[in-house]
Amino acid sequence: MRLYNSISFIFISILLIFSCQENSPKSENKITPIESDYSYLTDYKWLSNIKNFEDENYQKKFKQHFEQSIEENKFEDAAAYLITYGEVLDFKFVHDSIYMQNSIEFYTKNKHNISKNAQSSLSYYIGTQYFRALDLVKSNIWLKKCVEIIPENNSQKKIQGFAHFSIGQNYSRMGKLELAEKHLVNALNIFEEVQDLTNQGTVYLLMHSLYTQNNAYNEAEKFLKKAISIFEKDKNDFLAFAAHVSYVHFYIEQGDTLTTIKQIDKLSEFAKTYKDITDYDKGLLNQFNAFKFIAKKDEDSASYYLQVAREIAERNVDPDLDMRNFFQEILFSKAFDKPLEDVEQAEAFYKELAKDKEHNRQFMEQIADVLFKFYQQKGEHYKANQYAIFLIEDANKQTEERAKGYLFELERKFETEQKEKTILLQEKKLTDKNKIILSMVIITIFIVLISILAFVWSKNKSIIKEKKITENYASQLLQKTEDERKRIASDLHDSVSNELVNLRHAIDNNNIQLKDKIDFILEEVRNVSRNISPILFDKIGLKSSVEQLTERIQNQHYFFISSEIDYKGELGNDKELQLYRIIQEAITNILKHADAIAGKVTVTEDSNFVNVEIKDNGKGFNVDKMIEKGNCFGLLNITERTKFLNGTVNFHSDNKGTIIKISIPK
Repeated sequence: MRLYNSISFIFISILLIFSCQENSPKSENKITPIESDYSYLTDYKWLSNIKNFEDENYQKKFKQHFEQSIEENKFEDAAAYLITYGEVLDFKFVHDSIYMQNSIEFYTKNKHNISKNAQSSLSYYIGTQYFRALDLVKSNIWLKKCVEIIPENNSQKKIQGFAHFSIGQNYSRMGKLELAEKHLVNALNIFEEVQDLTNQGTVYLLMHSLYTQNNAYNEAEKFLKKAISIFEKDKNDFLAFAAHVSYVHFYIEQGDTLTTIKQIDKLSEFAKTYKDITDYDKGLLNQFNAFKFIAKKDEDSASYYLQVAREIAERNVDPDLDMRNFFQEILFSKAFDKPLEDVEQAEAFYKELAKDKEHNRQFMEQIADVLFKFYQQKGEHYKANQYAIFLIEDANKQTEERAKGYLFELERKFETEQKEKTILLQEKKLTDKNKIILSMVIITIFIVLISILAFVWSKNKSIIKEKKITENYASQLLQKTEDERKRIASDLHDSVSNELVNLRHAIDNNNIQLKDKIDFILEEVRNVSRNISPILFDKIGLKSSVEQLTERIQNQHYFFISSEIDYKGELGNDKELQLYRIIQEAITNILKHADAIAGKVTVTEDSNFVNVEIKDNGKGFNVDKMIEKGNCFGLLNITERTKFLNGTVNFHSDNKGTIIKISIPK
């Protein structure tokens, strides 16, 4: 079972932070600085205390000391306050855009006025802030600034070790295994050099997570064993427990329920010797025991451990434990055919998981199954149908994956059999006649050919059937999408927009700032309305709508785009709208990814076809690799819409730009 991806990365990051702390309970809410001793700073001890971050005076004190240091030209002190605040944000997993902007401006202006130690630390915390903002590219840019500086002491080396670790984590999330591994090895080398045993184990844990995601289970288990060995040698119960938790996840990932249960039992035994076990870890342990008894179909025991886990989460107000508990409750509901208590929470959880559907399919399948049954019994067939569609798609995907695995296994068996047969034939050459050998070969080839022909025939039949189903589904999906777009656009225009107009008139003579704000909101609503469904499309047609689109894009973005349209309107409104959506999607992709400064949309027609060309002067991309990776929803959207119109699409892209050519039959 694939784990919820963001949980695993956050979990590893937590371990890295905790591995920087002292083991005594007193240090749990206090960060130990790894750069320099800043205790001479005014209010440093207070600012570095995690508990004080929630104090209403925290921001005020930080800002006061930071600005005063700059006014007095004490740039090293100003950097120290930024670093201290960055440490607290990093520990609390909080993104502060103002802090990030101030840090970037300070670093840019005063880089040469602060020590290399401060440069490394500040660029590291800017990088972690970009990570919190989910901008992994910029995060890596700043983290690399950190590691490029020649270190002056072990504390600077250590922060660079954390930077390499974070870069590896970012590349792992991007799916770049080799780059992630490279930086994790760099982090490991640094932690070995500074003799930081605990963080060596933390790196091994991320290496384990990295290889598990790529189904390299043998290597992944080796790294996990190294991590456990280090934590137990270091007598770090907290991290050793975390590593054993990873072992449970490791077998859940592979769908090995029996071994998972054994690992849960081992985890329970380890917990008996875990001194000062945290409530969070107690919550995890009870969740795993609930999972075990759900798998064993022991309803009473599963219900007991779920209740204990729920009480722990409520006592600690821990959203992560709440989410994990909720998923166990979904498994419980499904296993014992119990009604789901909080349907809204289940739907919210399902939508959150759907953001990374590829990694979370098995979670989504469990929730979708429960929600489908709930809405089916309730008689809300429309909602039930939504989850049924996913379950059907998921079943088809699982079937396809099992088929691929089965074919792979057959190929390997066939290769093995062929090798054995060849050896046997070679041995028999000494005694058997050539005629018998030839007969055996002919028979073997005949059987293989018949098998291949039968397989190809069956496969083609399946593909034709699947294609027909897909086309029907695509047609319905596109039509329903357009209907929904029109409905939303109408609602926005008729209700929200009108209300804002009335409100603007009401305050016209009172508050200028509020008036400007409402004008801005009103314009935004209109823009949203236009983007969702172009105004009066049915009346003004494709040509005017495209011209309005390019004009609006040019006004809203630093991007020059023109249109040249020679089209008389012979496709009909439905086809024209789909063609408009294709052009809209292409322009959106240019704005998001191309780094272009100009583009052009051309629409022409001849006696048989309407031809569209969208081109830009951006950086381009490798079309084949992009489609192979599957991370190209925009291209697939253009392709599927074109297929729906019985048309053809061609993508050409290099470092001089991208050209998309589309032909739609009349």
